[in-house]
Amino acid sequence: MGYFNSESVERPYSSGWLVRVNNGVAEVVINRPPLNIITLEMRMDLGGIINELEQDNNVRVVVFEGSGDKAFSAGGDVTEFLNTTPNDLINWGKTIEAVENLSKPTIALLRGYVLGAGTELALACDIRIGTPDVEIGLPEIRLGMVPASGGLTRIVKSLGPLRAKYYLLLGRRIKPEEALQLGLLHEVVESARIYDRVMEIARDLMSLSPLAIKALKEAIKLIQDSPMGIGFDIERKTFALLRYSQDFQEGIEAFKEKRQPRFQGL
Repeated sequence: MGYFNSESVERPYSSGWLVRVNNGVAEVVINRPPLNIITLEMRMDLGGIINELEQDNNVRVVVFEGSGDKAFSAGGDVTEFLNTTPNDLINWGKTIEAVENLSKPTIALLRGYVLGAGTELALACDIRIGTPDVEIGLPEIRLGMVPASGGLTRIVKSLGPLRAKYYLLLGRRIKPEEALQLGLLHEVVESARIYDRVMEIARDLMSLSPLAIKALKEAIKLIQDSPMGIGFDIERKTFALLRYSQDFQEGIEAFKEKRQPRFQGL
């Protein structure tokens, strides 16, 4: 099944997204430069985009990025906030949850401002690579509000409540070296090299078993809030299920034959 109909295709969305698929890598671009503000319409469209990418067998890795060099995204369109309905407010974070629930590995390519909804989207990705000018933050408190698209929960769970309070209560922006120490960034790469580095990581991920990656992501999600004993049980059962896959057998055979495995996701 291929919702994007080709191994190489580019599809713009009127709301402000641009999706490029090339050789198994889908680039989901926030295409509203210079600040790449995320509107409510974009949030609604993102759910459909994620669903298509989930179902598309041509797509193996998904990269999220912003158009231009100034910002991944400086946040949501705050001018819309007073015009939203209760249903909007309840549901608008669910599309960002869908990013985290995507069974395929996701990478956030971060430049410049990564604020508010931009931070929430980046934290929903599996891997985050940033440039030296990145500024990460959830400044909602300075507008009399709180993060509500997963950012508040993810920061507290990632940093613990004692550290999280410092950044959330002050709406403090986090520079790259500090973000690395906190685990909010995984690598900092010069701007001229970051795209190539992200694609290098994407190719590495594509060489792995998509079945094992899907199972691993699900196991991590279940284990992160589980007691140790339940975590041990989840990992053993995940291993046991993969044991009977063709990819598992291929991995062992390739190791014995000293060659690169050819995983099929079966």
